[in-house]
Amino acid sequence: RLQEALWREALHMVAAGEATVRDIDLSITEGPGLRWAVMGPMLTFALAGGEGGMAHTLDHFGPSLKSPWTRLEAPELDTELYDAVVAGCEEAADGRSVADLVAERDKGVIDVLRATGRLGREGEPR
Repeated sequence: RLQEALWREALHMVAAGEATVRDIDLSITEGPGLRWAVMGPMLTFALAGGEGGMAHTLDHFGPSLKSPWTRLEAPELDTELYDAVVAGCEEAADGRSVADLVAERDKGVIDVLRATGRLGREGEPR
């Protein structure tokens, strides 16, 4: 379902002339795809909330789920969903601090870039 939702949104963007196929592919491979390869979308969004975690992310960005730019129906961000997502992210963190998670993510992104030949050993882009 997640992959189909991303693909459907990409098709909407191409159809509306908002992005090319190349734009969309690069937006994933050079953006969230790097982070998702390391820790997935939910924990990535939890880190976006800093020390406040997923609770801060939901408080800050939750209302934008109903923005007019999305073509997908947004779920109602009720207390039950809010609490389940926050608790799930805390469980996924498995006691690791935000600093530990950030370091793990950053190392993983660098490893992915090196493995795909997009970053040299000295940290220089190829």
